[in-house]
Amino acid sequence: MNRIFVKQSSYVLETLRPQVFSILDDTIGGIIRPGMKALVKPNMLSPSTPESAVITHPLVVRAVAEYFLAKDVHPLIADSPAIGSFGEILRKGGYAEYFSGLNVEIREFSGSVQRDIGKPFGMIDIAEEAATADVIVNVPKLKTHSQMTLTGAVKNLFGCIVGMRKAEWHLRAGIDLDLFARLLVQIYSTLQPAITLVDGILAMEGDGPGRSGTPRHLGYLIAGKDALAIDSIICRIVGLDPHKLPTN
Repeated sequence: MNRIFVKQSSYVLETLRPQVFSILDDTIGGIIRPGMKALVKPNMLSPSTPESAVITHPLVVRAVAEYFLAKDVHPLIADSPAIGSFGEILRKGGYAEYFSGLNVEIREFSGSVQRDIGKPFGMIDIAEEAATADVIVNVPKLKTHSQMTLTGAVKNLFGCIVGMRKAEWHLRAGIDLDLFARLLVQIYSTLQPAITLVDGILAMEGDGPGRSGTPRHLGYLIAGKDALAIDSIICRIVGLDPHKLPTN
C-alpha cells in the first residue's frame, strides 16, 4: 500500500521532531542500520532566509538529521545551489545556527559519477554522494515553478546535478517542457529516494521558485515513498489538476 502522510505542523522543533520520527519509523525504520551512508537532500536553491520560503526550512532538515543520529547514522546533508555560495546559504538560511553543535556534515555536492538514466538521455553526471548513498531522504520545499508549475517531490532531485551541469541541462531540455519533465522523472527513478518529506509548512505561490515568489502559509508536512503520488496530493491541496503537472 502506497501510504501518503499529510500532517499539520509548524516550525517548532518540539512539534516537528515527533512527527518526523514517526513518519520515518513507519517508512524506513526497518532498513536503517548503524554506519550506513545516508544522504539528506533539501532544497538549498540560493542564499535566502527561511521566511522567504525559497529553501527547505532548517528545522525540518534538523529533525530528519536527529532521527538518523538516534539510529547511530551520521547523515550527509547536501545540495548543489543554483545561485550564490553554499556558505552564505548556511548563514542566511539559518542552517549554521540551527545545526550548531549537531554532529552532522552539511556541504555542497562535489564530485560526479555517470549513471545511465535511460533513453533518450543515456549516461549523465549525477552527484557522487547521491549515486552512492545507501539511503536518500528527499526533503523538498513546496513552491511554484515558472517552468514546471511546481517544484515539489520529483523536481527537488534535479539538485543532484552538480554545478554548471544543471544550467547545461536547463538549456538542453528546459526549452521543451515535456523533455525536461522526462529528465526529472528519470533522475528520480534512478536515484530512488527511500522517502520524500515535503516542507509545505510555509510554501510559495506566484512567480517561484526564487525570491520573486510569495510565501504562503499552508501548515503541512507531506511525506511518503512515492514522489509522484506526493506531487499529486500537493496538486490537490493547492487546487491544481494533477494531470497538468508535467512530471506527472
